[in-house]
Amino acid sequence: MLVVPTWDLFITLFFIVGMGYGVILQREKILATLISTYIALAVATAWGDKVFEFFNGNSILFNQFWIRSNMSEFSIKALLFGLLIVLLTLKGDFSVSIGKAEGMVSTVFVFIYSFLNTGLIVESTINFLPQTAKMAIINQSNIASLVMSYDIAWVVIPALLMIVGGFLTSRAQSAASPPA
Repeated sequence: MLVVPTWDLFITLFFIVGMGYGVILQREKILATLISTYIALAVATAWGDKVFEFFNGNSILFNQFWIRSNMSEFSIKALLFGLLIVLLTLKGDFSVSIGKAEGMVSTVFVFIYSFLNTGLIVESTINFLPQTAKMAIINQSNIASLVMSYDIAWVVIPALLMIVGGFLTSRAQSAASPPA
């Protein structure tokens, strides 16, 4: 009997690994990764078509360079998206400065940020697929269908949570600091 992995299994494992990664990184680094994901999504969406044209030989760079490849538009966008997330997270010249949230609140925020970051990555990657492939995955996978049904939430909720977290952190800092 041949066991074939399903999209549900793959997406579930990706969520487990993504959340484990967030717990290992802690709050500051997972926030930087989340911001990197937003930037990578914006760049891959805006530049994906141009980069695809360049790699298919339809566009010339500096009137001299061109590349002819057989890569699909999805491959180019997903590669650009993933590469930018990694580069921005590891080498991006920005840091997320947050106050000291301790105990259970900090742990809960790390899990939530990790979950939302992973969901945003999965949703964005599926959205880069051609419509027929995207619909095939959604029809084959209950989890992919669930992820895609909340497509706007994956983009909006992390931003709102960062704002709420900022207010909670500043309120906790002002309550903990001694009066001058």
